[in-house]
Amino acid sequence: MSFWERGVAMAKGTTSNLNEAATATGVWQSGANLEDLRAACPFVHYGTLAEAHERGTAIETMWTIYRQVAASHVDHDLIEASYAQPQLRALFPFHSHMSLNFSRCTGFPYTHDVPVVTPVDGKYRVTWWKTRSPHGPADIGEADNPRDAVALVVAHLPPECGPAVVGTANDLDKSDST
Repeated sequence: MSFWERGVAMAKGTTSNLNEAATATGVWQSGANLEDLRAACPFVHYGTLAEAHERGTAIETMWTIYRQVAASHVDHDLIEASYAQPQLRALFPFHSHMSLNFSRCTGFPYTHDVPVVTPVDGKYRVTWWKTRSPHGPADIGEADNPRDAVALVVAHLPPECGPAVVGTANDLDKSDST
């Protein structure tokens, strides 16, 4: 079972007991928080990021995770250069296909109107997401170091690109059009 809220997979659990599954569904749909869900259904598990989403600190927590993680797909110099920029630090960071992305919302689907940085052969390629071009990602430029790549991203931020909001790109689109 997966328990979603505002575009975020908040918790997961596995059970072969139909009564347990029904209880978990009922508890979650009643608006219970994560702790209450797990108390009622011990087979349900969740992590630090889900707790952060519940507290409203998902952006800060995701940055902390990326700054501390030891994974080959995370370029720590790029993370630190991005984190040093207040405009980017206010956005929700995520990785996809070795690229560092930034979203104006904290849930999936994310926004794709902020440039993306991809480390390639010791350089940093800055592009728009494929939705900006019918032929795939459109190049903005290439930089020799993370600091210059981040400067390209900041220079191409959408107008009025403020802090990321809770919800999904679809929610943001609805609020932008009203």
